[in-house]
Amino acid sequence: MKRVDLIKEIAAEFELIANRLSETEVATVASVVELEPQHLAEIAKRAHKLTGPKNVKLKTVIDKSLLAGIIIRYGNSGSKLSLITLRLLNVVCEFKNY
Repeated sequence: MKRVDLIKEIAAEFELIANRLSETEVATVASVVELEPQHLAEIAKRAHKLTGPKNVKLKTVIDKSLLAGIIIRYGNSGSKLSLITLRLLNVVCEFKNY
């Protein structure tokens, strides 16, 4: 029964090794709402500029504690980039006139 508990750990380790071999950088994107595919593509493109020649894989997280914008964490050190200016929010969120 305890072997079943190890599956998550084994899968996480496998993902780390696969990312290292494929030179893929995993970036975690936290936002208040679910992001549209076109917005994720734009974020991936910008994250690729930050990480250099590495491939970028995005993992999304919904974080209701954020007031606005997104937070991108990347790299082994957990470097953090907060995008909360109105200009950059327009890339991520579509504002509707009510």
